[in-house]
Amino acid sequence: MIEFIFKQKRDALKLQEYLNKEFIQSWFHETLFQHKAHYNLSIEVSPFFKEKEKLFHGVSQFVINEKCMDWSELLLREQYFYEDSHEINQILEIVSEMRMGERPELMELISEWDEVRYVHGSLELLLEGKAPISFDSFSKFRLKELQERLLKVVDLAIEEYKMEQEYQMFVHMLREYLASRELKMRTIHLYSTGYGFRFFDEDMKEISRQELTKAIDKRLLTNHPLYVDSYTIAPLLSLAPAKIFIYGNGDHQLIRTLQNIFEERVDLLPLSYFPDTLLYPSWDLANE
Repeated sequence: MIEFIFKQKRDALKLQEYLNKEFIQSWFHETLFQHKAHYNLSIEVSPFFKEKEKLFHGVSQFVINEKCMDWSELLLREQYFYEDSHEINQILEIVSEMRMGERPELMELISEWDEVRYVHGSLELLLEGKAPISFDSFSKFRLKELQERLLKVVDLAIEEYKMEQEYQMFVHMLREYLASRELKMRTIHLYSTGYGFRFFDEDMKEISRQELTKAIDKRLLTNHPLYVDSYTIAPLLSLAPAKIFIYGNGDHQLIRTLQNIFEERVDLLPLSYFPDTLLYPSWDLANE
């Protein structure tokens, strides 16, 4: 018989749910110690290897799926002093995505580590004894490395959240600017070269870089020099077209930014939709 002692009733019942999934029998009961309620979970485990593996798996999944997010929230509130629930939930969403492998570019900044193996190993050492196990003490001392890793994850998630907030403010600012601009050109076609865009007007005539530079509203670059790309975003904002046809890959960061700024004005089309003959000047063809 193994016994876990919890300070939070929710933790005891949640672990019991995970053990039930593994068909591990357990009994929940409440006790009083020094006039404070404690919540015990007694677990029946046979000495067979398969039974112990199920126990280890159930507890490990409880720690990784439930407690890691609880500890992350605690870090946000107590170490980083976040109070707004909306902000906390947005940062926790980034933490969750990182831990689920959905933000590989962020997780690359932290060394690879097998959380399941670590928790499993910590449990193995702990369950060799016969005394009741305080889950809070187990978390604090036996899972110290996991707590330290979570601190790094939360720190990265906060930085990512701040960057995303700045990006949203940037997009909102440019939308407001666009709304105030008078339409200078009805339609623009943008052909993605992979490292930039070639501009074509509504008659599919290429617009030179000199013409684009001349069209830029200089106040735009003066007031927002750090935010506005003078090669693509600034000319488009200055011309304020009613329709922008973009030929390229939607995964491109700049294309996503253009979609966010210009919204329904943008139509994204495959590169193959753009007429090849317009990409090569006549003198190039003559020289072939």
